Amino acid sequence: MDKMKRDKDRTSAGVKWSNVPEHARHDVEWIEGRHGPSDAELPDCEAVPVPITLLELPELHPDRPRGSKAMLDAHGARARLAEVRAGAWLISSFTGCKWAKWPGGGVGWVPKTTEFPEALRVGGRDDLQ
Repeated sequence: MDKMKRDKDRTSAGVKWSNVPEHARHDVEWIEGRHGPSDAELPDCEAVPVPITLLELPELHPDRPRGSKAMLDAHGARARLAEVRAGAWLISSFTGCKWAKWPGGGVGWVPKTTEFPEALRVGGRDDLQ
């Protein structure tokens, strides 16, 4: 079996996807980035500029969550926001944290109270509308 086939059939820990319990599958998909980058059609920067509030926040926010669960959540958010424009944001289905994409391409945690335009929101998965 070639490596690409093996990667699609197993988690990064080597567990077959068919052996991941149904109740945990959604979280494991997020952690692994299996949901892939969003293909959402977002408005261009002229129509909806990068929110000023995002430009005022540090990319590595001092109040950001820390620890292994936050690192796993950040990995899922980076995978989801990889190919979208700056200013895009999402709410993680894994932790409920809010993540956004900065103009430099980085993805970081933002406080839940931070307001962003709904037009720039990315869903957690493309198959769930």
